[in-house]
Amino acid sequence: MNFDEIEKRLRTSPQPKPPAGLKQRLVAGIRLTAATDKSVFATGQSGIGGWWRRWWPALAPAGISLACTVVMVVQQMEARELRRGNQTFKHQIAEAQAIAARSATSGNQAQAAAIAAAQTTQEEISRLKERAAQLGSSIARLEKLQAENEALRKQPATPTGLSEDELAALAKAKEKALSINCVNHLKQIGLAVHVWAQDQKDVFPPNFLSMSNELNTPKILVCPAETNRIVARSFSDYTDANSSYEYLTPGDPEAYSEPRRVLTRCPIHGNIGLCDGSVQRGVAKEHPEWLVERDGKLYFRAD
Repeated sequence: MNFDEIEKRLRTSPQPKPPAGLKQRLVAGIRLTAATDKSVFATGQSGIGGWWRRWWPALAPAGISLACTVVMVVQQMEARELRRGNQTFKHQIAEAQAIAARSATSGNQAQAAAIAAAQTTQEEISRLKERAAQLGSSIARLEKLQAENEALRKQPATPTGLSEDELAALAKAKEKALSINCVNHLKQIGLAVHVWAQDQKDVFPPNFLSMSNELNTPKILVCPAETNRIVARSFSDYTDANSSYEYLTPGDPEAYSEPRRVLTRCPIHGNIGLCDGSVQRGVAKEHPEWLVERDGKLYFRAD
């Protein structure tokens, strides 16, 4: 027989029917006393073993979940500590690199500052050498003028037997000699001003008395043609009344950088001394248009 025939016969097999009253007989045969039911109930409700057998299917997964949760929390805390330690380590590395960079920069800046200081010192030395050469040439010219003045002083004051023209020429020559001597005084004053300013950061002195060490004698402050002033015997007796010259740049910090500015002026001959140490003879009298005033300062126009 094949499977189809077997299946067909099973489906067409007779269906057995229970005898009448079977259910009632079976129910009547079940005898459950009240005591038996109570004991069974009590056995299921009392004791740790019964309680565990009832609740372990629910408590076991909860315990496993709790353990997993604890493990995950511990792992997360450890991971957080590791990340924090890593960040601290990175921060320390960054600080060390920054300190190293600052140290390198400070070293470079110190080296650059040293080089700049050396260059500044060299430039200052060159400037001082150039200034010393200029002062030397000024001193040489002053010595020459002083020698000429001495030669003029040795000439007779009023020679006899001269005509009026000769006497006028002699007076003119004497006036010229006095003017040259005045120029010599102004040059010495300009030199003293520059010597004083070199020790005071290129600031000109406030007055003539503050240059007593550089001028050596107050006689230089009186024009040779002056007849109305008394020459002070020393700077301890000196006042402004003992000077013939006008000092136009007292204590000015900008005058040192203005070479064409008028430093001193003689009201008798019109000679002017400039801030660069040079002296222009007779300008104030013969060519007053060459003097220009700007912002309360007097300048010599070199045209």
